[in-house]
Amino acid sequence: MLEDIRPTRKDFVHDLVCEAGLDVSDWANSKRGAAGARTNPKYCYEWVFVEPGKAIVLNLWHVLLEEEPDGRIVHRGNFRKDADIQFARGRGNPWGRRARKMDDALALAHREGLAIRVILNAGNRRDRDDPEAKASQVTLRELDPERWTLTSYDVATGAHVLVRGVGGSPFIDQFTLSESIGADEVRRREQAGLVYVRDPRVRSAALSRAAGCCEYCGIPGFVRTDGAIYLETHHIIPLHEGGPDTVANVICLCPNHHREAHFGANAARLREDFLSGASAMPGHAMIERRA
Repeated sequence: MLEDIRPTRKDFVHDLVCEAGLDVSDWANSKRGAAGARTNPKYCYEWVFVEPGKAIVLNLWHVLLEEEPDGRIVHRGNFRKDADIQFARGRGNPWGRRARKMDDALALAHREGLAIRVILNAGNRRDRDDPEAKASQVTLRELDPERWTLTSYDVATGAHVLVRGVGGSPFIDQFTLSESIGADEVRRREQAGLVYVRDPRVRSAALSRAAGCCEYCGIPGFVRTDGAIYLETHHIIPLHEGGPDTVANVICLCPNHHREAHFGANAARLREDFLSGASAMPGHAMIERRA
């Protein structure tokens, strides 16, 4: 429950970032050397820490977390909007700068699938909407032992949803790495030519069916740093040829067979195999072959 994860002690930020698995060796580059690593002002007042290719660590206020009816604990917010508000009020430093760095970190985590760890804070939180409010005061601080999942990130606006634990699907495809668009049905839009937008629900259902293995050769997809298994979704009859955006017309492939299906000398034969249901996954639905 939400109250169960409220911090009960105040640990050093340095120790928590280290506990989360990030490299803190540079913290010792202070006037006091290693003895001053814990209180190095270059780092200890920051609210987000990033190790490219590995993980990010965010500081979040416990009071801003919500408990869903299904028991999930979530954080909904928009650090980019927070930054814009602070800069508009002439308070870009430090509050606006911190919020902007947090948005940059979420954008990176979204783009590269980085692991996300959260330091939970409690104390006297400054009211963002009060321009005269004094600085916040953290009285309690602990690292949440659970990893968090970025289940939603709007690239255009910065709005996000973070879920404690594995909040999203354990399977992802190439389109998950870009901004997902919650379309009710496949639609086309103009952007330097026609771009076909896939329904994320169709892709999600196909990925769940494949259960992490290429539906043609049976080879497991690779595991990303966030724990999700990566495969690539492929429309057997392409959308630009009038193929439907349905689960039956989508097959999940390893990157090699997906590239071959598009560019290989055997692309036509692969499509024939896909249409006939010649896949490694017995649960793969076949679609009616078109002339």
